[in-house]
Amino acid sequence: MDDVMKNPMELWKASLAAAAKTNRLALDNLQKASALQMDAFNGYMELGFTRLKAAADINDARDLLAFQSDQIGATFSLCQKLIGDGKALADLGTGCVAECSKLAEGVVGRPAKRRADKASPQAA
Repeated sequence: MDDVMKNPMELWKASLAAAAKTNRLALDNLQKASALQMDAFNGYMELGFTRLKAAADINDARDLLAFQSDQIGATFSLCQKLIGDGKALADLGTGCVAECSKLAEGVVGRPAKRRADKASPQAA
């Protein structure tokens, strides 16, 4: 009878430990994603206000031409920031998937199958 009670308790402890690890992983990745988003938001806001201040300083045609010329650089800078932020977010997602797969493997005891592995290739 003691073995019967011990087995369910061990299963419950293992399930609870897996749930705690899953929650910690989710919280850690949410915190990382939030930090990335806040940094991106601050960068975009700073760029926007910089350009608005530059537009407010236009007093004549020469200033307007200089502003328009600077807009090209600002647009390039914005594009580079968008690409960098997108890569950072993609890297975070990739890392999260890898951590989740590792956690699932620890719980289940075998590597998790990927969705693409399940799909059979269709003949053209």
